[in-house]
Amino acid sequence: MVLRVTGQGLAFTKEMVPFQLDYLKFDAYQKVMLLRTILFTGAVQGLFQLLLLRAKNKYHAADYWLMGWLFLVSAQLFFYYENTAVHSLLTGIGGGLAFSIPLISAPVLYQYIRSLSLNKQPDRLILALYTLPWISYVIIILGTMVTYPGGLVITSGFPHFNAMIPDVVIYLFTYPMAIIPGGYAMMGLITLHRYQKSLPDNYSYTERINLNWLKLLVISILLLFIFLFGLIRFGTQQRLLRAENLFLYVGVVLSVYVFLIGYLGLRQNTLLLSATKDRPLTAHSNISYQKTGLDDAAVERIYLQLLSHMEAEQPYLEDDLSLTALAQQLGLNTNQLSQVINQKAESNFFTFVNRYRVAAVKIKLKDPAFAHLSILGIAYECGFRSKSAFNRIFKEQTGISPIQYQKR
Repeated sequence: MVLRVTGQGLAFTKEMVPFQLDYLKFDAYQKVMLLRTILFTGAVQGLFQLLLLRAKNKYHAADYWLMGWLFLVSAQLFFYYENTAVHSLLTGIGGGLAFSIPLISAPVLYQYIRSLSLNKQPDRLILALYTLPWISYVIIILGTMVTYPGGLVITSGFPHFNAMIPDVVIYLFTYPMAIIPGGYAMMGLITLHRYQKSLPDNYSYTERINLNWLKLLVISILLLFIFLFGLIRFGTQQRLLRAENLFLYVGVVLSVYVFLIGYLGLRQNTLLLSATKDRPLTAHSNISYQKTGLDDAAVERIYLQLLSHMEAEQPYLEDDLSLTALAQQLGLNTNQLSQVINQKAESNFFTFVNRYRVAAVKIKLKDPAFAHLSILGIAYECGFRSKSAFNRIFKEQTGISPIQYQKR
């Protein structure tokens, strides 16, 4: 309150502007501190999940790539946390190197996807190609800082340039950071699509191995990079967001990814080991069968053997039955069995096996000996792994739902 002299004597008036400015500054300070706390928590969380993966008794190759990604992203979050402090130490070469981490973490995440889905590991040439953009970026950073001393400073999580830096150098700093990680995200989506397309040719189930969670996360990462590029390019110019807070928000989103990919990756590896340890996944429906060594007579003979085996041994009752496992039971290789199923049954492995499961369910639904079981209980007895998959497959093959069939 301020005392003022008016024509009617003394009066008290409110001076709100200084108070409002101080309040707004304090509110902005609190927001920044909250965001920095989330960054620090995300970085520590990433390292903790890395240790959880490291404590596993059995490793899949994908575990090592996931650990590498968690380490790199944790380092990136620590950089954002430190570089948004009032007195940052990473404003020079160290900050430039830390800013370039996405150029190496993006191919590591992509390789995690390849290893988890297709069970493929890179050779030396591929590894060299993975590191080439990052090495080129480091050379640009060092060259810029040597050629233009003081012209490049890393603050608020990203590089700042003065007037002496040519535009071409600025473009080399900004565009690769959006294009390269986004490109790897696109390659990851293609790999996951290929993997999911191969599942019906290799497995009699898709629950818990379809990697839908990873596909959704990769799509969101791709959208994030597109949004981030647009925000860097246009958002700060239009005053949609203060430039010094931009990478605080990026770090918060990245912290969410650390939690989701770390947790779900730790859970998924255990479930997927049995599915990928046999051999790399490949789709068989479009394969030329000239190299299988089977003529028409051999195909007919093996098909009769397959039908006899399915009736006598009922391997379809195993809910994790795979093409590899069934081929081993018959003394065949996977390409031969796939050829027989594709040509004689005119279906893929998934449909072929689930026809037997649906037929078994229909028989048991009519059998009074199984009246004490629910429909879902009978489905589990016949090799189905989940209610949703059972209902979907049953309706696809019969045209009606299991409940409708039971009523009929």
